[in-house]
Amino acid sequence: MIKPARLKIGDTIGIIAPSRPVDKKKVLAGIKKLESRGFKVKLGKNLYKKTYYSAGTAKEKAVDLNAMFKDKEVKAIICAAGGISATQIVDLIDYAAIKKNPKIFMGFSDIVVLLLAIYKKTGLVTFYGPNLHSFRRLEKNAENFLFDMLTGKDSQYSLPTEMEIIKKGKAEGRLVGGNIHLSNSLLGTEYSPSYNKAIWFWEDLGENPASLHQKLYRFKLSKNLDNISGMIIGHLSGCVDKVHKEDNRAIKEIILEVTKEYNFPIIKVPYFGHDVNNFYTFPIGVESIIDTKTHKFIIKESPVK
Repeated sequence: MIKPARLKIGDTIGIIAPSRPVDKKKVLAGIKKLESRGFKVKLGKNLYKKTYYSAGTAKEKAVDLNAMFKDKEVKAIICAAGGISATQIVDLIDYAAIKKNPKIFMGFSDIVVLLLAIYKKTGLVTFYGPNLHSFRRLEKNAENFLFDMLTGKDSQYSLPTEMEIIKKGKAEGRLVGGNIHLSNSLLGTEYSPSYNKAIWFWEDLGENPASLHQKLYRFKLSKNLDNISGMIIGHLSGCVDKVHKEDNRAIKEIILEVTKEYNFPIIKVPYFGHDVNNFYTFPIGVESIIDTKTHKFIIKESPVK
């Protein structure tokens, strides 16, 4: 595991758009938030490009990502938005350069394919946290948690105790996961990380119960459920069937059916995922503990050095 260097006040944060086209007003609002925290901002040269549903061509997006990692002035990289086209650049990333220039890399939703691919190929801890678009509505406690983590304020971090217990127990392991729809797209490729002894976390947006059932079963068929030590489910935004209303089976029931032969603990928390203003950042690759008896979820170590 490689930990990136912690941020310091006055450091420069790079902004790129490796997925969908950005909203300039949301970008400017996010920049204002970063500057209010004492950081400088540098924009990728292709940030405002647009090619249909993509923020420029795959080559243009990869150029910005690779340039930001190689840029000595830039100490962290935050992605502007999610989308559906980040997968286009996983084979264009200069992983050797990232390993030589490790730094904070953060985003969520479609950005998970880049977080997981970089973690798998380099061992660099990456951050499943708010995209720049989300900064304008991020609640204060989640914002403080984020910047405390990125600046290395503490040696470990406790997350809110609010949780729904689906299966009791205690688990220790590396946090690995993200949006289930998009992280599953890497299964069976060289870019999918190991889930062995991991605490797998996932969330999703707009998927009906049948679709979530399929995605959970896809993860099971990959044999990854055999290896994880625990599971954390985030906010499932709009995950109902509006067409076939009779198909709206309880998600908890589906999870229990798919995991019936496993004994690892499973919890559901409301503080990460789509349409969550109280979005707490999860560092991928860092050792953590969940304990349903004490309602604890603790990140055991600082993800930065």
